[in-house]
Amino acid sequence: MTTLAMFSGGIDSTAMLVKLLGESSDELRVHHIRMDNREMRGQAEGRAVEAIVAYCRGHYRPFRYSESGLEFRALEAIPIDYLSIAFVACQVAIDTPRCTRIAIGSLVADTDIANRSARQRRVFDEMYACYRARKLGEPEVEWSYPVYEIPKAKLAAALPADLLELTWSCRTPVDGVTPCLRCKACRVRQDLRIPAATAQNLAS
Repeated sequence: MTTLAMFSGGIDSTAMLVKLLGESSDELRVHHIRMDNREMRGQAEGRAVEAIVAYCRGHYRPFRYSESGLEFRALEAIPIDYLSIAFVACQVAIDTPRCTRIAIGSLVADTDIANRSARQRRVFDEMYACYRARKLGEPEVEWSYPVYEIPKAKLAAALPADLLELTWSCRTPVDGVTPCLRCKACRVRQDLRIPAATAQNLAS
């Protein structure tokens, strides 16, 4: 059995990755989507993901890593991330032999998470059915939320300090690489007293 972990490089998905690596013996494929839109967070998020993947490969067990990109810079509207994740997860699941589980780093405290998760799975299911009609993919794919019930503060506290500092949270970085310190994600990080990721520590 293989678990596909959709990975953003944030605190929640990093904690999920560490949990899967430490507490599961499943084969693991970790996939990052480069979200390129007018928020301009793709570059910094990508650096964080690269650093976290390298850290986890050096400190935990082996896993497969891949990434893909969605480019929407010409659009004024910001595409809905969780729907984009469903779309890409379907493509990657079909590309992953014996993939029977999709792992998502959502938390119970996330805004409207029950409705968002249901819509996300519905998009995935409709797309996946098209592949199953062509005899592709596994008959059943389970959705898993490994850190769902764990408060963000507890997730952050459980991560090694040097790994936690590699995570990226900012939605609207200044010049694409510097945390804005104003968006909701930055404010949550400040409330938890977690140092802001910087281009310097992501490159080191």
